[in-house]
Amino acid sequence: MYDVVIVGAGPAGLTAAIYCVRSGLKAIIVGKVVGGQAAEASLIENYPGFKSIAGFELTSRMAKQVEELGVSIVGDEVVGVKEEDGLFKVRTSWSGELRCRALILAIGAEPRRLGVKGEEEFRGKGVSYCAVCDGPLFRGKRVAVVGGGNSALDAALYLSSLAEVVYLIHRRRQFRAVKALVDKVDGRSNIVKLLGKSPVEIGGDRLVEWIKVRDVETGVEEKIEVKGVFIEIGRAVNSDFLRGFVDLDEYGQIVVDQLCRTSRRGVFAAGDATTIPYKQVVIAAGEGAKAALSAYEYLSSRG
Repeated sequence: MYDVVIVGAGPAGLTAAIYCVRSGLKAIIVGKVVGGQAAEASLIENYPGFKSIAGFELTSRMAKQVEELGVSIVGDEVVGVKEEDGLFKVRTSWSGELRCRALILAIGAEPRRLGVKGEEEFRGKGVSYCAVCDGPLFRGKRVAVVGGGNSALDAALYLSSLAEVVYLIHRRRQFRAVKALVDKVDGRSNIVKLLGKSPVEIGGDRLVEWIKVRDVETGVEEKIEVKGVFIEIGRAVNSDFLRGFVDLDEYGQIVVDQLCRTSRRGVFAAGDATTIPYKQVVIAAGEGAKAALSAYEYLSSRG
C-alpha cells in the first residue's frame, strides 16, 4: 500500500514524486513513457538552469533523481481507478492493482491524429509523431511536417539538421508558434513553408512516398514527394478512464483548482492533462510539486 500513486511519468509526475519523498510519503509512479511529451523535444531553451538541453536528457535526469530517492517507476498503463473503503485502487494493464491513500493524475497528452487517408496504413512506415525518435531514419531525405504550433516548428527545425528538405505544411496563412521559433524557421534554407495547405492523403507502396495537399482557397491539389511525414498538430488527453471519477472539461482535460485539487477529495492532477493554461515543461513541473504538497496536506489532515 502506498501513500500516493502517481499516474504519469512526465515532468509533472516526476516532480510530484520528488516532493512526495521530501514530504515523507511513500510513492510510486505508473506511466507508459518516462519523460512524456517533453522527452520528444529536440531542444528545451526555457527551462531554468539550462541555456539549452535536449528534452530526453532533461527528463532522464529527472527520472534518475526520482529513482535515486527510492521511487519505483513502473512502465505500465493505468486502465481504471476507483475509490473504495477510503482508499483508491489503481488498475493497470499488466502490473495488477495498486492501492493508495491519495492519487496524483499526471497523465499528459497523446498526439492528435490527422485523420487523412493513409495515416494509419503508413504509421511506423514513414508516418511518425516523434521527430526526435524517428528523425535520424530520414537523414538526407525529404520529409514533411504537418502543423503550425510550437511543436511543429520545433520538429521542423530539428529535422532540418538531418533531412535534405523539410516541407512545413500548415492549413492557415500564419503560424501559431512563438515568434522566436518562426524566426528560426525563416532562417533555415532547407525548410520550405507551405501555408494555406491542408493534407488530404498520404501514400506510397510499402513505405511513404508522397503526401497530397489541397490549397484551402483554390481547392487545387498537389503531390509532394517525401519519405517521411511527421504529424505535429497537438495532443489529446486520454482521460476516458476517468469519466465519472473526476470532472473533465469539454476537451477531456481534468478540472482542477489553484491547488491542483480535482472534484474528488484525495485526488489531485497536474501537467498538460489539466485545465491549467500554458502547456510548458516548467509549468508542468511546478504543478507537479504543487499537487504533491496538496496531497501531503490532505493526508496530514486525515492523520
